[in-house]
Amino acid sequence: MSTPLRKQGERSRHSPCVGVCQIDQATGWCLGCGRTGDEIGRWLGMSEDERLALWGKLPRRLDRLAVGVRLLPWTAGEIQSWVHATLTEGCGTWVVGVPGALAEFPCGAGRLREETSTTDLVEARGSDAHFRLRLHDKLRAFAFADDGPIVLGLPKVRSTLAVARTFTALGADGDAIDPEHRGDQLFDFGVGRESARFCIRTSRAELIATLKALEGRPWAGVLRDAGARIIAESPQRVAESALARIEVFSPIPASGAVSSEGARSLFLPASLQSGEEAPAGLALPVYAQQVAIYYPATKKG
Repeated sequence: MSTPLRKQGERSRHSPCVGVCQIDQATGWCLGCGRTGDEIGRWLGMSEDERLALWGKLPRRLDRLAVGVRLLPWTAGEIQSWVHATLTEGCGTWVVGVPGALAEFPCGAGRLREETSTTDLVEARGSDAHFRLRLHDKLRAFAFADDGPIVLGLPKVRSTLAVARTFTALGADGDAIDPEHRGDQLFDFGVGRESARFCIRTSRAELIATLKALEGRPWAGVLRDAGARIIAESPQRVAESALARIEVFSPIPASGAVSSEGARSLFLPASLQSGEEAPAGLALPVYAQQVAIYYPATKKG
């Protein structure tokens, strides 16, 4: 997997360490990052060219060690360039959320109405959904297979996302991607995950009153008592992590109906019962928390 172009003036390239610090006796390589003990000790004294050259040796070593998750050497600026390319040139799908409660933003020619990339964020707008990724110097990219999904992650200690365990009224959505929605009311379903939350958003007074009356109930009770009303009203869905957000505007399909092409959200009670934070096979090292996933093919996890 190629490394995007590093932006001039960026900080030094980060360490390959993933918090698993154990040397394999047969090869002399760390079972977490693939470096030798000597390379680990010399890392701080290496030049940028030496660090990048060492990064280039690690994939083959990790293959031999049968290590599944691979921290990529991309800096925040390189991640920004790559995300911009996925949105403007790719044909995959961005996903924010957890198994059973997520939102999808498909990429592809002709889908975007507008895309903005700066040193602080990347935003994209389509007719049926909006996407935003805020950049951070501790944002990291992880791969699991060549040409497979890329998971963006952040150290858990850096996450400021509030965790709700019951249906919660969050008030006006001041963080909405478009200003026109920042007065709309946001409601967190309270799925109780550390890495992401799943919300609905509306400006309709009658629906707001109904939803506020449900505050404090578990999400299963909300679905039982108001699920049909929510589907009929089809409020906007918002999936949000510490740094990423997808807002879906397409109608919620009726129960049993097939979702239309384009952006969509999923809220699947059976999948939520698992309590998982990440799709099967895409779990990050224990210190990291999922921010968003890019699936380069049409298949989602």
